[in-house]
Amino acid sequence: MKHKTSSLYYVGVDGGGTKCRAELYNPQGDLLGSGVAGSANIARQGNTAEQSILTAVSKAFEAATIDQQHLGDAVVCAGLAGANLPSAAAALKQWRHPFQTFHFTSDLHTALYGAHAGQNGAVLVMGTGSCAAALTDGKLTQLGGHGFLLGDKGSGAWLGKQAIMYSLEALDGVVPHGPLVEAVCNHYHSQSATDIVDRLIQANPGVFGEICPIILKLASDDDPTARALVERGSAYLSAIARKALRLSGGNLVIAGGVATAMTPWLDDDIRSALRPTQFGPEWGAILLYQNGGLGDLS
Repeated sequence: MKHKTSSLYYVGVDGGGTKCRAELYNPQGDLLGSGVAGSANIARQGNTAEQSILTAVSKAFEAATIDQQHLGDAVVCAGLAGANLPSAAAALKQWRHPFQTFHFTSDLHTALYGAHAGQNGAVLVMGTGSCAAALTDGKLTQLGGHGFLLGDKGSGAWLGKQAIMYSLEALDGVVPHGPLVEAVCNHYHSQSATDIVDRLIQANPGVFGEICPIILKLASDDDPTARALVERGSAYLSAIARKALRLSGGNLVIAGGVATAMTPWLDDDIRSALRPTQFGPEWGAILLYQNGGLGDLS
């Protein structure tokens, strides 16, 4: 059943591991303003994610020159990293937010729904994390996206982590030293494995993803170590995208902060299946709500 659109404002939120973006709309679908804040991964840092959502939505109202007291007139529809995990979703349902209502699902779901305007299709996400998904007659099937510790192969954070792990082995003298290791050491202003570990032992995935552009540049310049890492990651990304395409029977879109840079490394059949995105994940969240795909969670 579709929801009635009787509120003054609708906000679509795309909350990923690195940033949270909110777009404010009126009931006619006109974009009024947008705002950006930090990480909104509810599985890793629930309280931080809640604050990022509130900050991004508040900034969207500010950009639209609408008083913050109208936060209570907004239906907020969010796609959030980590929302597919029951424990994280259960915790977020207890949030005492200031909005009229708050509805959420995974960021993958809203990205996929918006990209294909609710029709069957597939998405390959290549950002701080990575995953693929298929939307088939309203059913979402996720492939990968198991988080920084257990998966996210081919993502920006994964590439950074692999490069750092290799560099630590090189600094210990067990694998060859080369341009990739030099780049990692220069980025962290250190020639010591101990210093690099001390700097990164508590780091979040976004910090590891910072050196992804360096790795991709070295791979393009045919540094064998960087190229091997990128090829290993892109082979996995191609494999999950291929399965998502088979499941959905539709087209493929890409999303994520490193998607453009990683696309040339994907397999030929995956690149040939790519099509433009119809709507962004922010509008995808609102569209999913309006078509009855988001329940009244809070």
